[in-house]
Amino acid sequence: MGHREDKLYRHWIVDRTRSAPPVGPMNRRKETRKKEIEDMAPAAISWYCFTQEEKNDLEHSWNLVEGKKNHIACDIYEMIFNQCPEARRLFPKLKFVGSKPDRKNNEFAFQAMRFMQVIEGAIKALDHLTSLDVILDNLGRRHGKLEVNGKFRSYYWSVFLECSIYCLRHAFSKRMNDKEVDHVIILWRYLLRDVMKKIKAGTTADIAHRMHQMSIDDSRKYSLPAIQHKESNASSAGTDFDDIL
Repeated sequence: MGHREDKLYRHWIVDRTRSAPPVGPMNRRKETRKKEIEDMAPAAISWYCFTQEEKNDLEHSWNLVEGKKNHIACDIYEMIFNQCPEARRLFPKLKFVGSKPDRKNNEFAFQAMRFMQVIEGAIKALDHLTSLDVILDNLGRRHGKLEVNGKFRSYYWSVFLECSIYCLRHAFSKRMNDKEVDHVIILWRYLLRDVMKKIKAGTTADIAHRMHQMSIDDSRKYSLPAIQHKESNASSAGTDFDDIL
């Protein structure tokens, strides 16, 4: 091998070494954690597979009560606050008369309708439910910060689900017989259960991501260069090492 070829070969070896990713335990833990976070994503959760007949039954039941959706939304939110008073912390702008929310308050109606839009979005997307994954993921991630800050609890989603089912059943019972209501409410539970699962998955993924970033920040803070820099600054200021600890 000539001198020029030998020089090029050595440069190639150096470049390969520089570009090779680290394979130590720390890097493996990061890759494992990244995979765990990806597995938490709503897209990793399958939707219940409705038959065409079941889709028709869901759409029919919704058509019967759609004109009352604003009222149903407010019923759901009022029941949520009655069943879970601590959830009021999430809505500091809401007004309460005694122990009940002021249903005439614009903020209450606005928040209730936002929740109803999620329910309506699901019933309108029965033929392509996966199209909701990104929307529900984003919704869940917005609640991740609230849970980290202690303002939101994961069991709230179960409260939202049960209150929604109760109020929808009450609305259906005014237009359908008991047998029809029993049948259709099971389908609604399947649908809303998956909606809540996917929102909760987005929340969990966001929390996991935040905790992962915090662990990275901590590892950088206590890395050798950071400690050496801290020691150097302390020595220049005449500080003892014991004072650093």
